[in-house]
Amino acid sequence: MTGRAIAITILAVLIVTSTSFAMGGGGGGGVGTVSPPVDLLLPDPPRNVSATAGNASATVSFERPKSDGGNRITGYTVISHPEGMRATGKESPITIRGLTNGKEYTFTVSAGNSVGTGVASEPSNRVKPHE
Repeated sequence: MTGRAIAITILAVLIVTSTSFAMGGGGGGGVGTVSPPVDLLLPDPPRNVSATAGNASATVSFERPKSDGGNRITGYTVISHPEGMRATGKESPITIRGLTNGKEYTFTVSAGNSVGTGVASEPSNRVKPHE
């Protein structure tokens, strides 16, 4: 790397990681601390999301995320597309109720930990709830 490339890399790391460093640790003066971006502490998206249709419902199964962000996963949220119906649970599978029979849906799942909720998964397969 050239000297210029190294300087740009260092600057990018400082900008991305935290404004705490630039502010002297929150206004207290002295040496600031650089904390990791919050995104790195959130869980990855759950994997291999699949849905099975039921009567006005769907059961959504998934695998745990590759990373929990360094904090234990406290729960999962399933969201229907369309309509944005939500269901929560502590593990797979999660059944989401109140769907319209004959209407086509996909579902995404996000994992949460003590820091917050991570990015949603890729959509599941399409299902049509039925009686």
